[in-house]
Amino acid sequence: MNTLRKILKISWLQTFYFNFHYLPLKQAIKLPIFLYHPKLLKCKGQVIIESENIRRGMIRFGEYIVSLYPNTGIVWENHGGKVIFKGNCTVGNSSAISIGGKGTCIIGNNFRANASLKLTSHHQITFGENTLIAWDLIIMDTSFHRLKDLNGHFKNKGYAPVVIGKNNWITTKCVILSGTKTPDYCTIGAGSVLNRDYSGFSTHIVIAGNPVEIKVKNVWIDLDDHDIIDYV
Repeated sequence: MNTLRKILKISWLQTFYFNFHYLPLKQAIKLPIFLYHPKLLKCKGQVIIESENIRRGMIRFGEYIVSLYPNTGIVWENHGGKVIFKGNCTVGNSSAISIGGKGTCIIGNNFRANASLKLTSHHQITFGENTLIAWDLIIMDTSFHRLKDLNGHFKNKGYAPVVIGKNNWITTKCVILSGTKTPDYCTIGAGSVLNRDYSGFSTHIVIAGNPVEIKVKNVWIDLDDHDIIDYV
């Protein structure tokens, strides 16, 4: 019965369309991408899976994971850019992905965003492998606007690449803006705002705040052993 319920939750018509629209036939027939309550606003551009082990349902968009958020699935909008998957990927309910005409998003293996991920890429966003994202993340590689000085000259480009290191845990309600780079084995504290290159920081740290600073050293999240077993 549980297996049947899981099967019925998948939006099969859109799942078939998405796979055969974006993927080569030898990949599409395996149905590696499952969609849950999708709203497909624009399906241009490319979706590429770079993995030696392509199997059914390895990529899941909009899956109902967190009951505190509405079961509204995923909004997908691709105006011509590219999304590359390196392996397993799960994006939970109440999420949205928007890719611009020149945007590129590279998602490393074992990517998991639990709920309410809001991602927009008009330049380039890269996630290292084993990225874990909690609730309500906003990540964007552009501000969509540029500033001028008093002489009318632009002072910034308005965009820059975002690079998230391997084994990063991004906790609740973080905002990650253009130009952000994080080291490997980095935990980002709740409510933090990131907008510059932190990759020179050491690995195995907790960073947090606005502005961000190192809070704890020599710690990391083990994705195979990180659940709280008992509450007191």
